[in-house]
Amino acid sequence: MAYDEERERPSWREIDKMRDRSPHTRRRRDETKAERALKNKWLKERYLKEVEKLFAGKKGTKEHDKALQKIHKAYGTSRFNKAVRDYVKEYGLPEDWGTLILLLDHKDTEIVCQALKALKGLYPSKGPVEQQGFMSKVRVLSRTSKSEKIQDEALAVLEELQA
Repeated sequence: MAYDEERERPSWREIDKMRDRSPHTRRRRDETKAERALKNKWLKERYLKEVEKLFAGKKGTKEHDKALQKIHKAYGTSRFNKAVRDYVKEYGLPEDWGTLILLLDHKDTEIVCQALKALKGLYPSKGPVEQQGFMSKVRVLSRTSKSEKIQDEALAVLEELQA
């Protein structure tokens, strides 16, 4: 920019103001991209989900998700028992309510008893529909199971939850 001698040159302050208004300069903001992203509900949920996966260890991997899906897809078929055994061997007992309910139909006594104990712990946090369904399932197990250990465990769960 050429200036006439008659005209004053802009001060440094004025030059800085012009730079700040330029669309080519980066604006300084007090908050980072991460902070702005956390204000967005959808992004926040995704972020928290990724953090949970990080701390979940083996259970946060895609292989875990596939093994869990394998259990749900195999339910009611001859592959169900093998899918559950493979999952429990690799990852331990699942933590979600729906999968634990499915495990009550497994043929292995130990897996069913462990699932009953885990479901008993989750019972208070569930709604009335889930609680009623679980209690019905436990009553059926207490009356129809071929294993006395499962019957005893089911009766103990019923007594404890109805008290």
